[in-house]
Amino acid sequence: MKLSEQKKAMWEKTLRDSGLIGPIDTIQEHTRGDVWDPGQISGDFFFTTEKLAYVSGGLIGKITFSIPYNKITGLKLCNVGLLPFPFIPTGIRVTYTNENGKTEKKKCSVMKRKQWLAYLQEKTGISSN
Repeated sequence: MKLSEQKKAMWEKTLRDSGLIGPIDTIQEHTRGDVWDPGQISGDFFFTTEKLAYVSGGLIGKITFSIPYNKITGLKLCNVGLLPFPFIPTGIRVTYTNENGKTEKKKCSVMKRKQWLAYLQEKTGISSN
């Protein structure tokens, strides 16, 4: 989803002010979606020149994160939904190494997930596993 130049500038300022992206990093792509942690938290995904960033939209379960593409170690299609039977086929499991050297996983849910998976594969240089 393309952002207007005005919205893009606003989001870049917000992401910089919150420390999610660096001073020269810019938004390349954007889509709305959810993070499942463990429940559904809606927000915005930003694909920048250097990172995958996420900002949730609501007051409840507010989370933000950014993952440098070079820290992503695995990408896999997955289903999301409430346990014990996640059945919604919109997920991408992103595995990465955090700033402490530990492996973490995020379940990101987006429409057109195969398109976004391909985009992440191109940015990270890894294939899904």
